[in-house]
Amino acid sequence: MSARTEKETCGTMPNLLPDWGFFRPNGRLIVFTIITFVMIGIAIWKMRQPKPERPSTWAESMVGAVYTFALFLLMYAIIPHEFITVSDKYWGLSTNRYLFKSTTAIPFNHNWNWPFSVDLQHGVRDPLVVLIYVAFFAGNIAMFVLWQKRPTQSEAAAREPVPAGTSRFGRPLKAKA
Repeated sequence: MSARTEKETCGTMPNLLPDWGFFRPNGRLIVFTIITFVMIGIAIWKMRQPKPERPSTWAESMVGAVYTFALFLLMYAIIPHEFITVSDKYWGLSTNRYLFKSTTAIPFNHNWNWPFSVDLQHGVRDPLVVLIYVAFFAGNIAMFVLWQKRPTQSEAAAREPVPAGTSRFGRPLKAKA
């Protein structure tokens, strides 16, 4: 085998962001977050269009299913995993660093110590991961509800006001004659 190291041959995703301090260690988290929000933006743009009158074809349904699966994979697997990886390796939110320890005095009451210890992994990282899941889950429910309540093309056309036109003198008419 050539002079390649084991890390180069294991097939990891390359980090293409510049080495500007914050960007390189958080590269995959940043890239996948951007991809996720671009995909959510495309779904919102598509959701603003009215439903077609004809039923969906098999191919349209499969494209929608694959798109939804990819979005779920990003939201519920990749982003939380990358957040946990970055927070452990680069941010130092681990079990050997503490938010407060049982040997630390309680502020404003220096006679008592905290009854328990909370490390940064369980006190900061894990609640943030739960917030990521809750935010994406709430967004999913909202998107599902709005997707189902989209008007059809005929309902959307009926909502748009019809211009009344102008008279032969150039003034706007109040009602169609």
